[in-house]
Amino acid sequence: MLLVAFNDELWSGVAVVAAPSLEREQGLDHRSYALFVFALPLVLSAALDAALSLLCDWLPRQRLRAAGLLALSGSLGLVAIAPSTGWLSLGLALAGAASGLSCSAAQADLMARDPAAGDVALARWVLFGSLGDLASPLLVGAVLALGGSYRGALGVLAVFFAWQGCAALRAPGSLAAPASEPASEPESESEPSLRAALRAAIGQRRLWLWLIGTGLCTLLDEIVLALAALHMRLDLGASDALAASCGVALSLGATLGAALTERLLARVPARRLLHQSALTCVLALALVVAAPSPGWLTAALFLLGASAAPHYALLEARAYAELPGRPGLVRALSQIAVLIEVLAPAALGAIARAFGLAAALGCLVLQPLGVLAVLWATRRAPIGRHG
Repeated sequence: MLLVAFNDELWSGVAVVAAPSLEREQGLDHRSYALFVFALPLVLSAALDAALSLLCDWLPRQRLRAAGLLALSGSLGLVAIAPSTGWLSLGLALAGAASGLSCSAAQADLMARDPAAGDVALARWVLFGSLGDLASPLLVGAVLALGGSYRGALGVLAVFFAWQGCAALRAPGSLAAPASEPASEPESESEPSLRAALRAAIGQRRLWLWLIGTGLCTLLDEIVLALAALHMRLDLGASDALAASCGVALSLGATLGAALTERLLARVPARRLLHQSALTCVLALALVVAAPSPGWLTAALFLLGASAAPHYALLEARAYAELPGRPGLVRALSQIAVLIEVLAPAALGAIARAFGLAAALGCLVLQPLGVLAVLWATRRAPIGRHG
């Protein structure tokens, strides 16, 4: 199941790492690239993902995970052969929704197996995702070195995910219903139950606070990577090749941070770990903004990746704990993060144009400050041992 997290970061990184190849073959400028590769697919896939995630509370999750992988394979195949930007955006949107379905099913299974150990399970999830972040540029680099393009890299992944999907379909237990919802429940009873669950979830203030905190975690992911690479190249005078090292430093830091998170959870309550990591994250971001050279910036990004690594896992685990037995519904509601993912790049781009890249990077302090605010707002009635 954790391989799904690796898959999600592996394929989504191709469009970022292979941006020059994609822009050249599709005839896109930077603005069109952002629109057709990110904004449009993100909005459409979020809507599809929210609807598909609900299925994870009612249908066999292993089968849904397999279906998601097979659909992801087909969608990436469409992107690889897309003759125009319209087909490109459609393929990426379908790929995002398919990957979201497999992620929802996998996370739902992880939480159902041992709800009390959700922190540890999602810390491992982040670790595997960080490994996918590291593998993506290696794959793209190998394909480009062999004379290929982004199309070749996506074609390789389409075959890889098709193999995984077929293997998941053949695995024992692929027809089993979720433990939280018997397969024999009549459809006429499940629909009112879903409506009741939605009404209950919408009224839960703490759930929305955790989900907002989880949504803020998008700021110190691809967004900080893009801004830091531009800052290193334009403000600090680094070469394109050296600026590309920003992603490696951030991913290596995140990998270490995720590995340490799992170990620390055995000794430190999750809330305290979140609090300490958020404070460290503020310091790391200050070092990123103040870095006087590419070397110092690379080191600061490593620390930033490590300190931000616990945020998503621990916040998401808190959200799941607020709505026991409904992981699919939690995943569906978490699509609120798309608002941040779509609006943040535009806002930060405007700030960068007006005040500089360093100012835009400084605004990313909203993630750790948001984590601290959520912890303060939910300080009463902690959930479980790690609440």
